[in-house]
Amino acid sequence: MIQSSAKVYPVIVIGSGASGGMAAWNLTRQGVDVLLLDAGEKFDRAKFWTHVTPWDARVRRARGEQPPPFVLDPEEQPWLTPADRDFELIRVWGLGGKTNIWGRVSLRYSEMDFRAGERDGWDIPWPIRYSDVAPYYDKVDQLIGVCGGDDDYDSLPGSKHFLPPPAMRCAEVALSRAGQRLKMPFVRIRRAVKTVAHNGFPACHHCGQCGRGCDTASFFCSADHLLPDALKTGKLEIRSNAVVARVLVDDNGLAKGVQYFDRKTGVERQVLGKVVVMGASCVDTTRILLNSTSSRHPNGIGNGSDVIGRYLCEQVRFHARGFMPALYGSATRDDRGIGGEHAYMPRFNHRDGHRRDYLRGFGMQLWATGCHEDGAGHFAGRLPGFGTAFKTDVRKHYPAWVEMHPYGEVLGYRDNRITVDPTRTDRYGVPLLHIDYRIRENERVMLQHMGDTVEELAKTAGIELVDYTRGATDRNGSAIHEHGTCRMGDDPKKSALNKFNQMHEVKNVFVVDGSSFTTASEKNPTITILAIAWRATDYLAEEMKRGNM
Repeated sequence: MIQSSAKVYPVIVIGSGASGGMAAWNLTRQGVDVLLLDAGEKFDRAKFWTHVTPWDARVRRARGEQPPPFVLDPEEQPWLTPADRDFELIRVWGLGGKTNIWGRVSLRYSEMDFRAGERDGWDIPWPIRYSDVAPYYDKVDQLIGVCGGDDDYDSLPGSKHFLPPPAMRCAEVALSRAGQRLKMPFVRIRRAVKTVAHNGFPACHHCGQCGRGCDTASFFCSADHLLPDALKTGKLEIRSNAVVARVLVDDNGLAKGVQYFDRKTGVERQVLGKVVVMGASCVDTTRILLNSTSSRHPNGIGNGSDVIGRYLCEQVRFHARGFMPALYGSATRDDRGIGGEHAYMPRFNHRDGHRRDYLRGFGMQLWATGCHEDGAGHFAGRLPGFGTAFKTDVRKHYPAWVEMHPYGEVLGYRDNRITVDPTRTDRYGVPLLHIDYRIRENERVMLQHMGDTVEELAKTAGIELVDYTRGATDRNGSAIHEHGTCRMGDDPKKSALNKFNQMHEVKNVFVVDGSSFTTASEKNPTITILAIAWRATDYLAEEMKRGNM
């Protein structure tokens, strides 16, 4: 039996992570009543294992205890892939979404990124420019607190609003100097972590366990930094455990509401709204839109151009790990810092003197470099021996550990796509999503340059690589930066959204997550998702005030 309500909400927001959380926060502070539907519920910070030591964790697990299950179990909500093309999909169903456990790297897209298609002729360009988004980047920096240096590059714009950056670790300094000699500049990391108290939140206390959730809310999480303020307006209603299946439409083909299922009971519910804002993350937003079929939208809502689901893109990456002998036997340091790397190598391949036999580019992260917060287990098994001599050798190697993680942009290919399979359904009877994704020759050529770069840096910085295979890559999807499946553009025949994230074909549907991106870039996307969602909902709020919605 379908349970429905006659109440009509001005706006229904689907998802509560970076995009959905920002949409709800920005609309409610402008006086708009919002119903937010989230597939999970709030994670209890008191139950985080942020400060649980490895030995205490073993004891707890022996008692049958488990940390909060942030990542959605694939058995609950499966996805399909071709037999020979695996895709790793990480989803977090719960208030704040993936911002509960994200890497927090906050890299602005540059004019090079927004004009990429225009510059190199590959597919379509973004319909917006850096100047359109820059004011919103500034606002986001000031709102959530992003640390960084005074670096400003053509491929990675800086900010006058950064909080102080953390000090670079010894190996990061050595890599940065090697990069300078090779004309591969490094910058101080830009990360949404508070290095000083900011907007009522305390500074990071350097526990190094950000992937377990922050129990002091010292890094940005939508559940801490956006939704509480939205609730205080009295304009936000949150409905948890609401697994959205479809956007419902009226006889004119406009959105009239949402169908969802109660995650706990399986009961089908329907809720009505004048505007629907999609912020369920790229993959789930696409799943919902493609399942939203009707006589007016037989290919999925707003998909008359057949672009929704296509052009799935993210980044290709690999890992190189080793030791820097110059640091053997140096004092053991507290390298936990703000979690992750304290330095970053932005894209450089577009500059004179560098290789250019492929399109777009790559950057490099350095997480887990230095004295690891979880001890020496990540490398000790590679060393021979036992007893006192073995322990001495482990201590000698411990400060010298180095990791390099390059990320390269994958182009948007029309047949890299998400579809839904009506013959395979989830526990609610809703067609499952199917992901068909692979890299092509452009990425393979780029990977060779990425490998060259790692090897040149290792040689120049004096690093002995012990865990590196040239040509090997991570699983597709492992970057967790999916984009492009509901992209914005000026041409309705080649894009689903206009420059304000509004559907070309269905004017009361907005899509504000990574699916709206025209290209993936080599950068982590969250800061851009926040900025674009803020910009889009400013436009939506203004249109509502004018009576245009």
